Amino acid sequence: MKKLDNLKKSSMAYALLLASSPVLANPTKGGAGQPPDGTQPTPANRAKLQQLFGGKTQIRIESITLDPADNKKVQNCPVPEVQRKSPHKHKTLSLAFDPKKEQEVTLQFQMARIPSSQNERVLVLLYSRCLPSKPQMRTPLSGIKLALDTRDIQVMGTYNVPVIQPIEPPTPSRPGVTHSQANAQMNFEVALKTTELAKEVKAGNDTFYLQAALLKKTDFDKKFYKKMILSPLETVHLTANKSCPTEEKISSAFASENKACENLPTKTE
Repeated sequence: MKKLDNLKKSSMAYALLLASSPVLANPTKGGAGQPPDGTQPTPANRAKLQQLFGGKTQIRIESITLDPADNKKVQNCPVPEVQRKSPHKHKTLSLAFDPKKEQEVTLQFQMARIPSSQNERVLVLLYSRCLPSKPQMRTPLSGIKLALDTRDIQVMGTYNVPVIQPIEPPTPSRPGVTHSQANAQMNFEVALKTTELAKEVKAGNDTFYLQAALLKKTDFDKKFYKKMILSPLETVHLTANKSCPTEEKISSAFASENKACENLPTKTE
């Protein structure tokens, strides 16, 4: 299976909510999520873009795991099958930790289905505390839609993706589709401080939703996010306690909405 070289460990030794300011604005005329000249892609241009990116596709966070070296610092808790709110059921990593101990732990991410491309690209790891009832930004090239709330979205990390040459060239019947599309992988790590995570849990922020986004570096530099390819939703649940939460407690956490989501601004400034 083709693999990319592992990216260097993230220098972001921050808690989830201590990352950078929101990266995606609500899509407005001429704003983020629109082409730089304010025009909409034509059907012909859209077809070219689909060839460039390998058609309407998706990437995938294959796994989020705790670094084995941190197993004594943090507990990896079982997650019951509970009925979660929109948009659908999704994979969850549940972690419990001692809030009084200042420790640094590492989450290891494995990405899969990175499509081949002649362009340099950027993988952006996004997260939010909130989920809207429907996507707030059109992403026509992605088989998976943006599930995070654009008013609350933050960046956990950005990672350069080099050019990936296709193993087999496209054919007239399958333009842009190559053998290597579903096989390329990449790995990266994110460091977190448990004392900062404990502050977030105390503030009511115990559940964070994640998606990875892949886009051309030129589009990323221009803050043009409409052409990004997205991964399915993932969840990280935190418990500031030495012991794992009960099934009832974690089910209740998934069933309820973060109160902070009720007070988000109607527009992104």
